[in-house]
Amino acid sequence: MKITKLAGSILLLIVVAFLRNGFAGNLPVGAIARIDVGEGPVNAIAYSRSANRFAVAAANGIHIYDANTYKELIVLDGHTDLVLTIAFSPNGKRLVSGSLDRTMRLWNTSTGKLIRTREEHTAPVNTVAFSVDGKRFWSASRENNTIRSWYTRDGGRWSSESSSREVDLITIVCSYRGEVKATVLSGVPQQCLVQVPRLGTWRITAGHEDLVNVLTLYPDGKTLATGSIDKTIEVWNKANTDKPLYRLIGHTESVTAIDFSVDAKRLASGSADKTVRLWDLTTGQAVQIRIGHTGEIGAVTFLEDKALAEIVLAKGKAVASGDSDGTVIIWDIGKIGSLD
Repeated sequence: MKITKLAGSILLLIVVAFLRNGFAGNLPVGAIARIDVGEGPVNAIAYSRSANRFAVAAANGIHIYDANTYKELIVLDGHTDLVLTIAFSPNGKRLVSGSLDRTMRLWNTSTGKLIRTREEHTAPVNTVAFSVDGKRFWSASRENNTIRSWYTRDGGRWSSESSSREVDLITIVCSYRGEVKATVLSGVPQQCLVQVPRLGTWRITAGHEDLVNVLTLYPDGKTLATGSIDKTIEVWNKANTDKPLYRLIGHTESVTAIDFSVDAKRLASGSADKTVRLWDLTTGQAVQIRIGHTGEIGAVTFLEDKALAEIVLAKGKAVASGDSDGTVIIWDIGKIGSLD
């Protein structure tokens, strides 16, 4: 009887380990889990603390996982081309997505039901964001560089407002006080225009030697990071737009993804060189390099809720990264200073 119970306990541990790791096998050094979505490429990852779930946009689908067990809970199917961007509502019950198929879609994350599809954009939808109350969200595309603001009224009928700007790339950063806090615009190589309500407008001319590939703005509206095809990252502050705070050098190929931690003391980056790097923004130095992906990195995300950044000092100890082969790796970043 004791032997039977022991065998049962061992089997349970094996099952739990399998669920957490996403596969039966060895993990890369520093990894907590690996999930083989199997559809690739991974273009976006979003995390919801309120629901304790994270979503992965891989190829045409969106996969939602439990953030404790890494078990797949539901798959959102409907887009007819690559999903480029996703965002959870503050309560985690809704998810909005934008795609290469030029549609914006709203989903129920519990049932997987498609709530609405909007086809007003005439170019790929490359950015979406929710307001703090979950009643309003934004979508942006390169079709005359249109930003659309969506909201419910008259018993649930979806309507929108739109505006256009003559630039080539738009990234929206949503205010957690219920409005668009900033739009980051890049229309000329190496130039970025940042417009923040109540904080004004500022322009930078980056020192990159090639095109700016990715941009991210910290929610304070004063700190910006740019990643370039020239393999470098530049971190800027509105107090001095003449030169960056730091120029982060280390990647050996194009920088393809970047994300600030909630406290803005760290930056995670992914690259075509298949590595993930964690940078200390108090020193400008790389403190962790994570190797294990077999494809180019398409997304990096701190597993912490930025919607609570102005209320709670959340300090995530993990970073999720996804690659062109459809693999997501969860990295343990709790031990700052490890370059293994």
